[in-house]
Amino acid sequence: MKFEIKSTSKSQIAYLINIAYFGLLFVQMIVDFFDLKAVSFIFRIAMPVLLVALYQLYSTKRNFLFYLAMALLLISNSFFFYADKMLFFYGILAFILLRVVMLIHIFKLTSDKNYLHIIVGSFPFLVIFFYLISATSEISNTEFNILIIQSILISILGGISVVNYFKNENRQHSWLLISTLLFIGLRFIVFIERYFAYSLSLAIYRPIEIILSVFAFYTFYKYVVTAESNENKNEIIN
Repeated sequence: MKFEIKSTSKSQIAYLINIAYFGLLFVQMIVDFFDLKAVSFIFRIAMPVLLVALYQLYSTKRNFLFYLAMALLLISNSFFFYADKMLFFYGILAFILLRVVMLIHIFKLTSDKNYLHIIVGSFPFLVIFFYLISATSEISNTEFNILIIQSILISILGGISVVNYFKNENRQHSWLLISTLLFIGLRFIVFIERYFAYSLSLAIYRPIEIILSVFAFYTFYKYVVTAESNENKNEIIN
């Protein structure tokens, strides 16, 4: 009886956190539309905090890498808020580190690691992103190098998620594939806005970016929790 009460209480807390998380999505779009910067900053740091709270509730491993990824997300969101070029650059570095930590975490949660398959799976993404980079003009060497690094990391993420999904189609790899597609979509939108449509003041870009980012990190959390649960089941069987 005690277990049922505890389980119900956990579900209720998770339900409230989920409502708060996705509720902030709509509030964030409204705040950005009216350019309420002070309020916007609060919502930027709330997203990773709420994901950590959900992970704390449902994780069976409570892996340090997930907490580190969310900490880097919080740092990058905070730095991206400021217009200062140096702080924005630190935000980009924090986001690159975030991507590296996510990849390490995914590799650790992947039981069947065939690096040749991952390289082959990553290649189409590399071709697309490298083509986009080659089509850009008037970018500095630093910005060019950052684009190359980001393109390689997102392509590896795409490769490993596609390979895992087609080799073993299950809920764990479905969450990873959905998360990766959302991250790739976010990367395309940011790339197009910054380098191809920078002269057009279209208000549609920012809401799309917010939606993709919120759902991408949420589905990544779902992937991690599901992968940890599957690991526990395999350990019990063995």
